[in-house]
Amino acid sequence: MRVSVCWPVIGLTLGAASLAAQTSVATGLTAGSAKLSDQRSEQAFSGVLQWQATPWLSFAAAPSFVHVSDMVNGGTQSSNGFADLPLSAAAVHGFPAAGAPTIAAALTLVLPTGNAACGLGSGTMSEGLDIGLGASPNPKLHLSADASRSISSVSSQSTLSAPRATSLLLGGGYDVAPTWRADLSLGIDVGQVDSTQALSRVVSGGVSHRLGRSVALTLDGSVGLSTGSPKWVLSLGLGSVFSGTSPVGLSAPLRRLKTGFTGGVNRQGGTGKIGCR
Repeated sequence: MRVSVCWPVIGLTLGAASLAAQTSVATGLTAGSAKLSDQRSEQAFSGVLQWQATPWLSFAAAPSFVHVSDMVNGGTQSSNGFADLPLSAAAVHGFPAAGAPTIAAALTLVLPTGNAACGLGSGTMSEGLDIGLGASPNPKLHLSADASRSISSVSSQSTLSAPRATSLLLGGGYDVAPTWRADLSLGIDVGQVDSTQALSRVVSGGVSHRLGRSVALTLDGSVGLSTGSPKWVLSLGLGSVFSGTSPVGLSAPLRRLKTGFTGGVNRQGGTGKIGCR
């Protein structure tokens, strides 16, 4: 992929960097690559801009620029461009007792900013709902559970999840050192099987290294556990926030990976209108 395609997202992140000095605004940048099927692969440069309006309410946008390639009849076809744009509002409630869980919910609206004629995005506005629960039994151990689903006829899900399924995510993390954290997560799609995309089962792992009070470096990867799952996904992130569409489990590797691959294409290789440059 040409290096030049990342500049729109980099510009967005750097343009918001001065705002990030305020405690209410956070930004992040992620570069990732995914083997979605035997025929289809995707690379994405994505950014997250999050505004903490109140201690319990936040708003986020997660634009991305993607490169998708398909193997069709022995040849390669590809498309470059902006993906659909997810906008989300998340509400979080934490209980005052030590070790008590945090509950949260988010509503996501995905704007059809991608070029659907070239296989980038759905071409239609979609909505999704996300609910979750997080807890820290001790200061070093962090657990989370999350469920998300489209509430419109068009998918608002990540490329890594089946469009019309309910996507479940279980995550656990441990602070192995003052500035290092290791995380594992499991993603399971349940419910109706979409005609163009099978239910997904994936396991992911990641590490994060805090570079300062509000900046971290992250490295995440996942592998598919079933024949209909993405084969593998890798991503590298830098910033203070990476999961603008999730209310809890922000450090779950699979959550970070899903945010980086939202609004692109489906996983079914050889069936989209890939081929625009």
